[in-house]
Amino acid sequence: MKRPKSPVKEIGFDPMKSCLPIAALALVFGLCLPTTSLAYQVKKDETKKEEPKKEEPQKDPKIADYEKALKDLKRIDGDMTFYQRGREILLELPEEKLGKIFTIQSAFNTGLDSAFLSSGMPVGGNNVDAYRFDKGEGSVWLVRPRIANRWEKDDQFAVGAERQFQEAILGSFRIEQSNSEKKTLLINITPLFFGDLFHLGEMVASGLGGPYMMDREKTTFDSVKGYPTNMVVQMKMHFMSPRGAEPNPFLALLGIGGTSTLEDDRSAPLRVTYNMSFRKDDGYMPREGDPRVGYFDETYFSISKYLNRDRTEHYINRWNLQKKDPAAKMSEPVKPILWTIDPSIPADYRDAIKEGVLRWNKAFEAIGYKNAIKVQDVPKDEKDYDHADGRYNVIRMITTPGCPFAAISLPREDPFTGEILNASITLDGNVIRDIMQEHLQNLTETNAVASGKTSMDVLTRNANRKETDDFYLFSTPQERTAKELGARMSKLGWRYDDCDYASGLSEMSALNMSAILATAGAAFSKEDYVRRFLADCVSHEMGHCLGLRHNFAGSTNLTTAQLADDKLTSEQGITASVMDYTPPNVQAVLKGSGNFFMPTLGSYDLWAIKYGYMSVPDAKTPLGERYALSLVASQDALPGHAYMSDEDVDNWDPYAVKFDLAKDPLNACAKELVVLRRARNYAITNMPKHGESYAQRTTIVVGSLIRSFREGRTAARFVGGLVGSRNFKGDTNEKPTLAPVNPALQRQAVELIVRNFFSPEALDLPVNVMNTLTNTDEGGAWNAPLRDVLGNQQTNLLALLLSANTTDRIAENAYKTPVTAYGLNDHYGTLLSSIFKEVGQNKSIRPLRRDLQRFAINALMIQSSAPLGSVSNDVRMVASDSLKRLKTRFDGQLKSGAKVDEMTRIHLRDTSDSISRFLSRTVVGTR
Repeated sequence: MKRPKSPVKEIGFDPMKSCLPIAALALVFGLCLPTTSLAYQVKKDETKKEEPKKEEPQKDPKIADYEKALKDLKRIDGDMTFYQRGREILLELPEEKLGKIFTIQSAFNTGLDSAFLSSGMPVGGNNVDAYRFDKGEGSVWLVRPRIANRWEKDDQFAVGAERQFQEAILGSFRIEQSNSEKKTLLINITPLFFGDLFHLGEMVASGLGGPYMMDREKTTFDSVKGYPTNMVVQMKMHFMSPRGAEPNPFLALLGIGGTSTLEDDRSAPLRVTYNMSFRKDDGYMPREGDPRVGYFDETYFSISKYLNRDRTEHYINRWNLQKKDPAAKMSEPVKPILWTIDPSIPADYRDAIKEGVLRWNKAFEAIGYKNAIKVQDVPKDEKDYDHADGRYNVIRMITTPGCPFAAISLPREDPFTGEILNASITLDGNVIRDIMQEHLQNLTETNAVASGKTSMDVLTRNANRKETDDFYLFSTPQERTAKELGARMSKLGWRYDDCDYASGLSEMSALNMSAILATAGAAFSKEDYVRRFLADCVSHEMGHCLGLRHNFAGSTNLTTAQLADDKLTSEQGITASVMDYTPPNVQAVLKGSGNFFMPTLGSYDLWAIKYGYMSVPDAKTPLGERYALSLVASQDALPGHAYMSDEDVDNWDPYAVKFDLAKDPLNACAKELVVLRRARNYAITNMPKHGESYAQRTTIVVGSLIRSFREGRTAARFVGGLVGSRNFKGDTNEKPTLAPVNPALQRQAVELIVRNFFSPEALDLPVNVMNTLTNTDEGGAWNAPLRDVLGNQQTNLLALLLSANTTDRIAENAYKTPVTAYGLNDHYGTLLSSIFKEVGQNKSIRPLRRDLQRFAINALMIQSSAPLGSVSNDVRMVASDSLKRLKTRFDGQLKSGAKVDEMTRIHLRDTSDSISRFLSRTVVGTR
């Protein structure tokens, strides 16, 4: 029987004071005790007090609203965090990112036309746009920071600069929610992708022509993806015009208007890819530019360079190449420049394009980089590939009815440092067809430049004319429009770097093919010819994508004789730089084999890459690199290092010319004229075949004649020409910076011109050819105005030689080289003796010759009576004296009574009377 339990307190026993073991007491009283004493536990319970409960902090209701707003939304993580809410995009912006710079790049994923709205082209310009988010009242502002004008924070002029140079606020986004716990803001950035910031609507309306407006109902996000380096948003957009396209005549001349790829021009569907990321510090150090080496650059006005004569800072455009092993003589880069061949490139031409890209490894190997450039096809497991995604450097090909460019490079640079972030190259597939089929664009109408006022205007000084005489006289409507378009596009953010190398080379390549095919025993493959052409063009555009500008002095590296040596041209190339515009190698064309196109990099290319990409140990700032880089740049006068770019080309320096070739360009011109005659004769002899149109023969015949005048203009630059050099005092092999062309070369140039363009038989064609001219492209609108086409070219070439600019330089050069000078009396005497060769020889004068003679007489009248200051006094005297001498010759011919045709007699009488009236007016006016 169990005993009843009694609490210890009731029996008055304190076990802590007992000498008996507790276990024994337990047996005595029959108790089951715990290991701690009951009395102690009771005492503890007595002293225990209840603590007041702590109140949990109240949760900010805004956080709940924030979480509720994000519930069930698709989250896209990457360099930023996006949420997709139906047709909207929300950005979760950490407050610590306020004031941080981010960049946006945009590009057409699909195209609308054959030019600036084609797939791959940048939207709103080829710049990388930099912005930041600043917090306002209930909104976040989109701010464009100062890029064009900069200063150090502690600069003594910082306060004044801060007041004068303002940042731009280009938009605001409402703060929908905020999270005080995470310190984030939720903003709706959907409007950012509608393109207004990048002038997208203006581009579409201008390019297609007509009142195109965005159709918001059919405009939405196609995909939103996040990656560690960027966010990629692809918009599916739709523009519509109830009346359809209304081609802009200004843009139609460029092939923009009227060449849309739309099925129905009332509907313009479009996809645009946006790349967005916060700007990161990747260890890149800007590099200063030098005018002796040709790089594109990012420039800004430096307030801090207060005492400098030039306060513009130039940071060259280049990639961030760093060696894995900086101490190694040869090392792979930490991050190579990886190029992706887009699926749009046909398989037959991929190897040639890869070759054009990988040629540049030769330059990087010379400065210790192994495999600096790599090429890949799109990885098979890459499901997210997008040719407009900035993570890829892409070479693509477009197919259009007709494109104004054959190839275009599109590098994208950090606007603060000049670091190239990514790049792409777009090729026009039409060039392959054109060369394979010996097809030329219609050169008959586009090159018929109006005579009269245009050519007369250059005879005296005209302060309002900005173009060079060459451009003013010989530019086509397309070229003039392109120049005007460039100015307009620059306002939309474009850095318009006019590069028409591939277009010009493709025309010459197609024309020269006729000459090659006419060469007996020529071992020639059209397919290989096209592949060599593509490799050359891609190599040129790759140079731009590495930061290099054009170098129009590179073609003067080898002599005409050396260009015939295939071994030499294989090693050194046909030019010192792939960045020059060089025609197919005339020596290879004449023999029907050899290196028609540039087969490798030139010496200038290796030297320029050294300047831009070599490591400068221990340099921590751009200023710290300056001395080492100046030693490289000081080698600019060495053979193969000459540099002249777009601002120098086709002006007074005969060695800085587009599409010339050889160290002795006049000899190359003579050989090129042989090539063009061979092409013309080939067309006359072999075209057309039975059942074919005469159109192709017409384009080759007339095109070869017009192309010949380019050689005439190349030669004309030697007359009164100056040879420029960019070298500084003390540079290795220093040369004069501005020296007159050798007088012997000036005489050689004029003799070449009068023999090929101003002699009586220079431009003769068989009668049966002139009577079968046709142009199916123009239909019935073209009436084969051969006399106008050739006459305009001929008189414009004479106007170039007699222009105020040319004659001023002849007089100036004669002053600087008095002993052997080529003077104005030599110049006018040689030209006029050829132009008026028939006068006094009792010969009939043909129509084209009469046109040229009348123009020459009018030119002399203008110059001999020009106001003071509009021509030099020497020109006025020589022109007046020439008129008097010609009057004597015309009168002598009339008095001889020789049998000539009636039009010749009328021409002789009219010209003699015109000179008499002019001289009489001149005499009266001087009394």
